[in-house]
Amino acid sequence: MNKYIYITIIIALSVLMGCNDKLELYPLTKTTEGTFYQNEVQIQQALDDIYRQLGNYYNANQIPDLFEQYSDNTLIILRTGADNYREQITDFFIQTDNGIINSAWENGYGSIYICNNVLYQIENTTVKIEESKLNLMKAQAMLVRSLIYFNMVRAWGAIPYIDKKITPMESYDYLRVEPDIIYQKLIADLTFCKQVLPGSYTGTDVGRVTKYGAAAILTKIYLTLGDNNNAKAELEFIISSNLFSLDSNNDGEVNINDYLYIFAPLTKNCKSSILEAQYKAGENAMNTRHQQAYTPFYWDFHLPDQTITFRGDGSNTPTTDLENEFEPNDPRLNTSIVPGYTIIGTANFVEYPYTNKFYDPNWQYEGQNFEIIRYADILLMYSEVTNDPQYLNMVRARVGMSAYGTVEYPSAKYPTLALAIEHERRIELCFEYHRFFDLVRTGRSIEVMRAKGYDINENKLLFPIPLHAKDVNPGLSQNPGYN
Repeated sequence: MNKYIYITIIIALSVLMGCNDKLELYPLTKTTEGTFYQNEVQIQQALDDIYRQLGNYYNANQIPDLFEQYSDNTLIILRTGADNYREQITDFFIQTDNGIINSAWENGYGSIYICNNVLYQIENTTVKIEESKLNLMKAQAMLVRSLIYFNMVRAWGAIPYIDKKITPMESYDYLRVEPDIIYQKLIADLTFCKQVLPGSYTGTDVGRVTKYGAAAILTKIYLTLGDNNNAKAELEFIISSNLFSLDSNNDGEVNINDYLYIFAPLTKNCKSSILEAQYKAGENAMNTRHQQAYTPFYWDFHLPDQTITFRGDGSNTPTTDLENEFEPNDPRLNTSIVPGYTIIGTANFVEYPYTNKFYDPNWQYEGQNFEIIRYADILLMYSEVTNDPQYLNMVRARVGMSAYGTVEYPSAKYPTLALAIEHERRIELCFEYHRFFDLVRTGRSIEVMRAKGYDINENKLLFPIPLHAKDVNPGLSQNPGYN
């Protein structure tokens, strides 16, 4: 979607009591809940705000990103801030008062509230809008809400599940719901989305969520539940559409240029993208913060081929272990990990690795989209559920790497197809928020992370329920292992 419409809706939550007649007066000169939603354009504007919520949720320092920091892909050398919240995450000693975890919890429910409010307005509008258009609007909000809930369940396990607009007082009645129950609700919602949403868009609507995005999220839910049969059906639905390809630049050839094209600053919604968070470069636009957050915490840092220096936040620094995971001559390494930079004026090299997947020369107001789910991910999951290496080998062939099953493949290190897929997912999708969730759903997280010296146990596979959330609602229970 090429345009963002920013709206400010002041939501009146106070209730007038003690009167026989209810008096509702809204200022006529201000935009409020009482004076908005008066026509189809305004309802559409409110709906468009869910894409801002999706962009916020897949930006730096939100739940998907925090679990990349939780994985063996990243570490901290130096970083911004006077607290140790980030170190608590990367070193597995999270406290219940961790401010970053609390913000991620609040931001998630804030986005869910906005989705619920949009759904309420759609379902209760008196504006005459065709039912098919109303269902299309509804499905977009439901998909974004489902994706946020999916990430929150993976982060905290049982959480309050709220699928309608509620008041602050009503929120106290919503306590933690077991993941399996929430997953079934998400499956029902996403199945509706898959039936209603189109397969693609044109013009300024490109970038809106599609039925294939719904199918991709369903796939990940089914894999999390261990339901490979239903995951396989969703993957086949996506693959058989013939709308997606590893030929991301659409030049008729599949090679390393297609991998590089995905992460080019101006690439948006290409043929390799199933679901994407939309950003826009420039001041007063919906900017991303991935590059700013993940680059070195030194004032003399500069991007490749740039002379302007700036200090990044120092998050998600690549580990040596991740660098060693790349096979010799794998061309993806040069994009995934840059070893450091040269100080302008002295020519001294600073060894401080960072990822270049989010390169954007407009570093102050970055606009590179974030690929939430892309076609390589789909093929690797399909190889997993079918136990067929040909789909894994398609991803490898795209970057000129030897096929699994050939003598050139490093089978001594990855002797089974499952380990080969785990390896490929790590290097292909590093810094794209998949690694730790992959290890958890395959039951490999504790074994893999402990072998590398991480202090992890069964209780640490989930984040703690934030202390602030429990203070506000004492009815919320805590996850095991946290005080």
